[in-house]
Amino acid sequence: MIKNLFLLKSIIDVISINDGEEITLLNFYKKKNRIYDYFVICNGKSKQHVYYIYQNLKLKKTPKNVEGIETSKWILIDYINIIVHIFLKEMRVSYNIDNI
Repeated sequence: MIKNLFLLKSIIDVISINDGEEITLLNFYKKKNRIYDYFVICNGKSKQHVYYIYQNLKLKKTPKNVEGIETSKWILIDYINIIVHIFLKEMRVSYNIDNI
């Protein structure tokens, strides 16, 4: 658990330092039948900015899996128990995963 919290803080710090916008943390830790503990959601200002945030996150810790780098409209980064979503604002509004 402590390891997850350290990684979670590190992820949020990297996003903040790299000007990620509207950072949201969803905590699923106490939910039954969960497959992850946390979602970290943020916006980038452009496709290049979304990709830049992703690049800086992967420098901190190599993810298990990544999806969406081809278009950089929505990049999903899988750190096993922590899932990071980096969106263009219009994609975030469209998918509305903040209300899971």
